[in-house]
Amino acid sequence: MCLVKVCFGMTMPTISYNPTRFPPAYHPRLAGRQALSFTWAELVWSAISVGRRELLHLFRHGPFSAFEMVYRAAMIYANLCETSSNTLTRSSAYDGLDPSEKSAISYFMGMTLAKLFADKLLDVPWLMHLDVYRAELQPTAIRGRSRPDLVGQNSTGEWIAIESKGRTNEYDRIALERAKGQVENLSGIQGVAPALRVAMLAYFDDGILECAIDDPDKKKTKAREEVDLPLTKERLLEGYYRPFREWLREAPNTRTEEIGTRQYIVGYMPEVDISVGISDDLLLENVEAQARPRERSSTDRQYEGPDGVLVRVGELWSEPNMRRQPQERR
Repeated sequence: MCLVKVCFGMTMPTISYNPTRFPPAYHPRLAGRQALSFTWAELVWSAISVGRRELLHLFRHGPFSAFEMVYRAAMIYANLCETSSNTLTRSSAYDGLDPSEKSAISYFMGMTLAKLFADKLLDVPWLMHLDVYRAELQPTAIRGRSRPDLVGQNSTGEWIAIESKGRTNEYDRIALERAKGQVENLSGIQGVAPALRVAMLAYFDDGILECAIDDPDKKKTKAREEVDLPLTKERLLEGYYRPFREWLREAPNTRTEEIGTRQYIVGYMPEVDISVGISDDLLLENVEAQARPRERSSTDRQYEGPDGVLVRVGELWSEPNMRRQPQERR
């Protein structure tokens, strides 16, 4: 289990969540309705590090390599506001979107919260969307919506499968049931059953962002309906880190920063006032370095993730700013 260092005394955004049916041996905060606290830096880290095919594709094209990370950070910045009680609510920009646009944003919010909750409650530093591996996985594993979207590993090497849904409005029981069905269809990865199959739903209750999390019982299904993914740990990690390496190799004005005992290669994205870096040993395709979980460390503006990815947010993301509507921020 990764150790955690946190800067205490700071006020942080919170999300109320309701976990059900998790084994008692897992995190003590996976029983009964609770609230998860985090920083904006942690939320941005979650948004840019949950791996998808688009991110891998864009990072192969030089000056366009940062577009996906800027886009993801901008979606968080433009569509969420922090309230005086530290909860998160939809921004006026979000409310002004048409239904199809809201659907896309809510899906993205679901993916981001899946990574945030996987990190903080399930000890999962690495989480990837299966579309990244579409070309090499079995067709039956990818066809339709018969399997979960996300797979990852915790710091001890156990596989975790997650299906996350997002809704613009209230809790949607049918959507969560559908997520349960998808995640139950995954029988294994390289023949090894996942330690957890997690169904998630991100939604807005009276405009406030909340989350439902369920570890459904494994139902007996016909063998032909189940999916075993031929995905290796090495392939998971290679896909996870490649975008960051490719961007930092070509990004202008990168710098080396020493933070405590760690050394990072860091680049700055002025469009969204964030800095992103990776531990210097991850610039090389070293499987041993990639697979080593690191200590989490969080301050009000900076998150050193257990994956070795650093995110720092600037003044645009300050508490006073994030309590204003996007068009009023400065």
